[in-house]
Amino acid sequence: MYVGGKCDNKIAYGYLAFPGVTGSGTDRMSPLPVSEQWRGQDSRPAGGPAGQALWVECDMAVGNRALPDRRVEGVDVGSNPKIGGDVGGTLRYDTLGTTFEKWCQDKNVGYRFLWNPARKKIELTVFEPRDLSRHIRFSKELGNLREVVWTLTAPRVTRAIVACQGQGAERYLYQQVDSEGEQQWGLVAEQFVDRRDIPLKTNAQGEPELVLRKNSDGSEEMGTGPDGAEWTPALAAAKKAVADAQKQAADADAAAEKAKTDAEKLKAAQLKAAATAAVTAAAVNLMNATTDAKKVMLTHFVKTVKDAAAAALKEGEKAGNFQIYPIDTEQIRFGVDYFVGDKITVMVDGQEYSDIVREVTITVEDGGRTQSVTPKVGQQGMGDPLNLYRTVFEMREKLRKLESRM
Repeated sequence: MYVGGKCDNKIAYGYLAFPGVTGSGTDRMSPLPVSEQWRGQDSRPAGGPAGQALWVECDMAVGNRALPDRRVEGVDVGSNPKIGGDVGGTLRYDTLGTTFEKWCQDKNVGYRFLWNPARKKIELTVFEPRDLSRHIRFSKELGNLREVVWTLTAPRVTRAIVACQGQGAERYLYQQVDSEGEQQWGLVAEQFVDRRDIPLKTNAQGEPELVLRKNSDGSEEMGTGPDGAEWTPALAAAKKAVADAQKQAADADAAAEKAKTDAEKLKAAQLKAAATAAVTAAAVNLMNATTDAKKVMLTHFVKTVKDAAAAALKEGEKAGNFQIYPIDTEQIRFGVDYFVGDKITVMVDGQEYSDIVREVTITVEDGGRTQSVTPKVGQQGMGDPLNLYRTVFEMREKLRKLESRM
């Protein structure tokens, strides 16, 4: 009999990141229902520490802030971890699991949905990998490494071309090139990355500029920053000042309507003059704060474009790697001495390589005893390699030099 299964991380692959939200701030944003998504932004900026960004999306998808028909009662996402390197980008119905893969890459953070039998709940844990590389070591000399297969793979992408919003000549394009890979392999591999969710277009000078939607009152819709709040504190303060000034003006108009005596009319006129001055000053302040906020917004989205290009190159980069086949022993046992997410060391031909255990395959015999445990260390294997390119490339060059002498 063969029994197979997957971990509960599949939960993240069943949900999308809704762009339209209400509220502001990482702890207060809530998704709008599908029928009301038109009220929100076309795309939503996301950013901050990777662990925090991941938790926010999980909480809005299946946690306490989730819509009633999306919330999963048997899942506990915990509290905001605020760990990991900073991430950025925009979200528009992106699959959460795929987005989390990108966020966790090179950000020293990981996550897992794991069943807790005591609480009878699936719990989200966001963690920083434990560095066990000095203690958990695999090598043939130690008797816990069965086989190693070296491979060298040409780059699948050497030029990433990211296209944002805009039509025709206005569409903003950005290119990033892996010059080293092209020189070493003598090839060019271009990839087009369609990112119409990034609100940038090309201006008359060929530079990127923001694409902002006009509201019914003629103002520009800037949306919110990556944390769900206004793009700058100054912009938030300016908007509040405008609202306060408008209320002051409304109160002055109400006082003028109620005024009966000359003294009351004089006081109402004074209130009206003060309110008009406050509205004018608040409007000027809002205009200046908006201009400064646009600069911050532009910088954020330009970086998002560059990150998108870098991610495409990273995914399709040249790769030197090895496929390893560790052996579970009494001295080093999976689940006891190390686990998924821990950093371990592999020693091959006198060289040491340290990387993270990404997943594990466990086989069990009919008697219920564990037959084999095969961890997947790093991004190893064909298709998703642990990148040891320079080491393997140098091995190939040495082999070529040896062949030329023979």
